[in-house]
Amino acid sequence: MKIILTSFLLISSLCSSAQTFRVSGNVLSTSLYQPFAPIGGYSLAYERMLDPGHSRNVAQFSYKLNAILISDKRKSEIYRVNDQPFYDMDAFTYSGYSFVPEIKYYFTWDAPMGVYINIFGSYLDYLESYTDEKVGSNSDYDKKVSKLGRGIGAGIQFILFKSFCLDVVGGYHLQDVSTKIKRLNQTEFEVLPDESTDKIYINLNFGINF
Repeated sequence: MKIILTSFLLISSLCSSAQTFRVSGNVLSTSLYQPFAPIGGYSLAYERMLDPGHSRNVAQFSYKLNAILISDKRKSEIYRVNDQPFYDMDAFTYSGYSFVPEIKYYFTWDAPMGVYINIFGSYLDYLESYTDEKVGSNSDYDKKVSKLGRGIGAGIQFILFKSFCLDVVGGYHLQDVSTKIKRLNQTEFEVLPDESTDKIYINLNFGINF
């Protein structure tokens, strides 16, 4: 009887421990910030726990892939009449894509919910086209921009209601920028000097945990 009772308590303890570390291993999300970014667009991200089971070794790690479709327009002033400005709403157009793979480490066993740190890489490629409607203007151009980046950050992901979640993240992003430009009446792109840029970023993602 003692052996049976001991075995039952041991099995119950193991089941309880396993259940404590069981996690929902997937999050599908989109950025609420991206449509309003300086170069706007639409994003879709997929996050998965590296071990969505009971392992204590890697259950806090996840990988995430962000894909961004760049599609945006910006206005430019054409002329003024009695100090009233008139704009070409499609003067600047942007089209392209971006990929951001990242690794996240959660400080809680409720992952992928909780406080985390992340490291990531990024690749951005887009075309900026400018059309000047001013009479006699020769400032039209097409510009190809490629950015290869890396960075670190920290954030918190939490359940809003049911399976819907919110991810608030910020950090440091460093990028190497390559640019080519083709001005009006040119037939080939001119390579501009490479440069590096860095910034502090913040993002807000809304997703579904499943």
